Amino acid sequence: MPEGQGMRATLQRRMLLLGMIPRRPRRLSAPDLKERLAYRGIEVSLRTVERDVENLSSFLPLVCDDRERPYGWYWSDEAPLQDVPAMDPETALTLQILHAHSAQLLPPSARARLKPQVARAREVLDSAGEASGLSLWPERVRILSNGPPLNPPEMPDGVFAVLQQGLLERRCLDITYRSRSKGQVKDHRIHPLGLVFREPVIYFLATMEPHQDVVHLAAHRIEAAALTDQPARDPEGGFDLDQIIRDGAFDYPEGDAIPLEMRVNGDLAYHLHEARLAEDQLIERGPDGTSRVTATVRDTARLKWWLLGLGAGVEVVGPPSLRDAIAQELESARLAYRTKDPA
Repeated sequence: MPEGQGMRATLQRRMLLLGMIPRRPRRLSAPDLKERLAYRGIEVSLRTVERDVENLSSFLPLVCDDRERPYGWYWSDEAPLQDVPAMDPETALTLQILHAHSAQLLPPSARARLKPQVARAREVLDSAGEASGLSLWPERVRILSNGPPLNPPEMPDGVFAVLQQGLLERRCLDITYRSRSKGQVKDHRIHPLGLVFREPVIYFLATMEPHQDVVHLAAHRIEAAALTDQPARDPEGGFDLDQIIRDGAFDYPEGDAIPLEMRVNGDLAYHLHEARLAEDQLIERGPDGTSRVTATVRDTARLKWWLLGLGAGVEVVGPPSLRDAIAQELESARLAYRTKDPA
């Protein structure tokens, strides 16, 4: 092989090796690396791979774990991220935003693996300078909740990480749960199924042995959790998180779909023009400045909370059962406000 071709082949092989070697605590042996090179179409001897990684470790923070054979190679914890080709500012921005909002969405092991990338992303954005819109983006964009900023309920230390691990590894959990409805604290073995973040509460979806129905456990009421070696199973009828959400499980359903009819003021009518209640929503403006709104919606507790929160800006016309329920709540509130402060 001509000298130039040999140098290019060595460079290509060593660049691939650098991308294959993991960070601690994972490790790969020379036979593992040889096998991965072969998968990429590069057939070399085991001794060649050993010489390559030994040579690279002479000037890069690669460490050989020689406690047992075959020896394993890994990047040291302090090793800076080697991004080739270089990370672009758009990718860096994406990683920064993911990091800012991933404290609960990602399992601890995944967040730990992202630390070098996140640190490198911060360097890339800082190097872009304060004049760059990308570097300023994380400081200029916020997500606000629809309502007062409620602090999430406190959870016992370490419990949420165990819940995440059980879901990630598909292993059963033994938990101690405090039931709100029954006022009891009981032990259960559960099969993890999913997580739902309904601000400010986190719900852990699971089945409880020996039952098959999916329960929604408020994570802050799980007082203790421990991993087991038993593999977790989905219910016999399957599990579809999106379908559960579409069915209104987290809107506190109280009935089926209903034909909502209401009279609203001009501000609310304008808002509903932009953010529709349903696909079949219709808005008819009246001569007095109010508008008649009709839409087919699910009968849920959250619908009632929303209507009550609009106060005098809305009058529910139908269906009669919903109108009566809202009227009774408003009458109870009126009576409560007419009484003097008991203090």
